[in-house]
Amino acid sequence: MNKAVNLYLPLLVSGIALVTASVSVQADSSHPVQHFPKTATQWKATTQKDIEAAYQQSVDNHPGMFDSDNPGFPQLLFNAKQHALMLADQVENAQGYAAAIARFNSVLQDGHAGAVALLPDDVKLPRRWPGFSAVWRGDGLKVYYSEHDKVTKGDKIVRCNNTPIEPLMRDTLFKFYGEVDQPGHWWNQGWRLLVDDGNPFLTPFKSCDFVKVSGATYSIRLEWSERPKNVRQHLVNAYNGDELEVGLHWATQEIAWIAMPSFSPNEEQKARYRQLFTDLAEQREQLLTAKAVILDLRHNQGGSTYWSMKIAEQLWGPQHVTSRREQLAKNTRVWWRASKDNTQYLESLKTKVQDQPEVFAIVKQVSAGMQTALDMGEPFYIEKKPATTPVLDEVSESDFNTKAIVIVPGQCASACLDAIDTFKLFSNTVLFGAPSSADSTYMDVRFVDTPSGLSKVIIPNKVYVNRARGKGDFYWPDIPYHGVDWTTEVLLEHIERVIK
Repeated sequence: MNKAVNLYLPLLVSGIALVTASVSVQADSSHPVQHFPKTATQWKATTQKDIEAAYQQSVDNHPGMFDSDNPGFPQLLFNAKQHALMLADQVENAQGYAAAIARFNSVLQDGHAGAVALLPDDVKLPRRWPGFSAVWRGDGLKVYYSEHDKVTKGDKIVRCNNTPIEPLMRDTLFKFYGEVDQPGHWWNQGWRLLVDDGNPFLTPFKSCDFVKVSGATYSIRLEWSERPKNVRQHLVNAYNGDELEVGLHWATQEIAWIAMPSFSPNEEQKARYRQLFTDLAEQREQLLTAKAVILDLRHNQGGSTYWSMKIAEQLWGPQHVTSRREQLAKNTRVWWRASKDNTQYLESLKTKVQDQPEVFAIVKQVSAGMQTALDMGEPFYIEKKPATTPVLDEVSESDFNTKAIVIVPGQCASACLDAIDTFKLFSNTVLFGAPSSADSTYMDVRFVDTPSGLSKVIIPNKVYVNRARGKGDFYWPDIPYHGVDWTTEVLLEHIERVIK
């Protein structure tokens, strides 16, 4: 089992300039699957054991266990375990295992907590569909791709099994996936409603009602079958649209397009970011006179705030960015949960961030502080506030006044949200697209294998105290875009119309 699995969680790793993991988790990792279950009894026992282990790992390491601002977390964590164990009693196979782990996650309603199943392909059932695929686009669930002779791309699905779509989504898919109170999660989880992954606790629907763009209505009975493999190529752009390479692109002579698909860059992407910083500096005069600068966050699932800060500094100026960020965070403190495992993890990070001097300095300081707190029996190391930069005179403004349009996808959270926090410090920034996702105050996650090796536990290492953006806060778009297509070409056409 040697396969990278992309976790479509509203997370992932983030921090004030600290990257602690990637959204691509290796399924083989350093902990191979142990005693792979073969019978229904074994699957049930494995599920129970992994849920108990995920619970205990969270009890031992999650900062919420000692968070005075969230006294209900220990009970919530216990409730998540109980809900998952209730399902575990009925588990007979890999699909039941994955569903029980997902339930443990969904009760917590926090992408920075819980666990995620990473099943090998040979135990997964083929994905089934009713002949079409759908996406949530803010004003409803819409058909994105269809091979059904009666169903057309763009048709709105208004009911299934005689139940309106919104309550149906709440009572079915949100029991296992995503956070129901986060509008962004409807965008990045809605496609699951009409997919059958074999979850034994969700029964495929029998019928759906539709409304065409013309207003005409129709109904069909659903016939479920294995989704053909070639359908996947038609769904590549369904989630976020096409993915551009990191860099500065000129969409037109007057519109610059800065692509930031990841803040957890690989080596090639790091090189592209460094080239991007150079290009922004060299082309600054063009950027100052451009009609618009597009800041494209499609596909971004977090990482390190280092990259977005550097981009902001190139656009608005380092002193302006630093001053405003420090003003925003003047009351914020960071408390690191100084458990034994968390402390060892921070120490291990020093070798991984040596190419980012600013990040390395933070990791070194935090690691030493956590070790001291651990030695003293204290639950937290409270990060020292850095020396502040004098706040600029209010009459002093950045010379970058070009309209900055941020394309926001529904899964934008963690360091992706940190980027919006920074960009929105300036009045020429406009948000376009979907509502963002949201964060709790628990951040900088690491992953721990469960005993079976079939799941990973999500452990945040720190908690923000008095953060300006509160727990569960998200951004609404200034310019909503509910179109089915999110490709660069289509978005550019729409943006050109709204900025005229």
